[in-house]
Amino acid sequence: MILPILLLFIISYFLHFSARFPALSAMRIDFVLGGLLLIVIFMTQLSDKWRVSILTSRRLNIFLIYIFLSLPVVTWPGSVIRLHLIEWIKVALFYIFVISVVRTEKQLKWIMTIFLVCQTFRILEPLYLHIATGYWGDVAYTHVGGVMTGLNRLSGAPFDVVNSNQLAWVIVTTLPFFFYLLWQGEIVWKVIFLATTPFFVQAMLLTGSRSGLISLVATIGCIIYYGKKRLKYLIIAIVVLLPVSFFVVKNMTSGLLIRYESLVVSGIAGSDTAHGRINAWNKQFESILNNPLFGNGLGTSRETNFNVIGGSSQITHSLYIEILQETGIIGFVLFMLFVASIIKILGEAKVLLEQAGKDGKDWLYRLISATQVWVFMDLLYSFSCFGLRSWEWYFFGGVATACLAIARDYVVSSEQLVQDDNVWSKA
Repeated sequence: MILPILLLFIISYFLHFSARFPALSAMRIDFVLGGLLLIVIFMTQLSDKWRVSILTSRRLNIFLIYIFLSLPVVTWPGSVIRLHLIEWIKVALFYIFVISVVRTEKQLKWIMTIFLVCQTFRILEPLYLHIATGYWGDVAYTHVGGVMTGLNRLSGAPFDVVNSNQLAWVIVTTLPFFFYLLWQGEIVWKVIFLATTPFFVQAMLLTGSRSGLISLVATIGCIIYYGKKRLKYLIIAIVVLLPVSFFVVKNMTSGLLIRYESLVVSGIAGSDTAHGRINAWNKQFESILNNPLFGNGLGTSRETNFNVIGGSSQITHSLYIEILQETGIIGFVLFMLFVASIIKILGEAKVLLEQAGKDGKDWLYRLISATQVWVFMDLLYSFSCFGLRSWEWYFFGGVATACLAIARDYVVSSEQLVQDDNVWSKA
């Protein structure tokens, strides 16, 4: 019963059912499903003490406790309590949901399948609207020669909540899992990979996201570097991406082409926003001195930028600066220790699977590889993207913990099988 509830929660959360269907919005469907999940978890799933005492769980709990204990000493505790605390708890619960529900590899397959289907829909829906109706969804403004110009950029569909840069992030988040779980799977999955990847790349380039493009290149490079057959992966990347990129670039607007050129060429449209982002980081980093130890409060980066820096209430476009602004040096260290624990247990899970006789062709092993690449990508992307109150680290932290738990069970089973074989051989 509990797995279908979690799957419904994932679908409703990522596809924004409350926005698409007014009746579900009136029902507060996400709140109902999340509350039901918590009730069932507390009634049936708390007997597994190992999962709640694992390194990731301990470090996330410490960070959670710190957020509450530091409330009296942050700059704007009222803003945290009134506006941001519930929002953060809602996404942090993804960790609890995943580690509490997943007990088998089959259950984890269901969760990852539904998750990837949702992300695929989020990518293809705005692309379809763009092709069918000319939908863009976002505009980037830049100054060239004292004249302001606007550039259309593809963002999430009207019912989604992601802007152009965030849509690019959704794409580069999905691609590692498509590569490892589809391309390295059976032939039918390879066909799906080849059928969808060109559309992903097209949507990626239409977002005009320069940080997304850099992260995409880094993701491909990471897959090639960590692959056992590097030359083969390099050839696959060239065969798949070169013709797709050539076709998309040929049909891309001149404005988008110039925007990507602004990564390396100054004085053209878009280069001012790239330099502006760097200047903003410098100012935002200085704002950390306002309350360096404990921060200004969870979710208060806009308030910090407006009241401390002055002149702008724009959100901080860097996870690292955002954490320092909102939770201080102590919170930054605690959160990065949580991220480090995700990296650590993914490596441990691979070692356990190898002990259990499983290799790179095994589905769980491939999922761990995909998650490792995602962690690398997101650590890079986080230099230009916020995320402390976003779902990704908590969801994938739960996935990593579930992978380690399942790998541990496989080792126990294999050791028990060896013991049984020894008993029979002696008999």
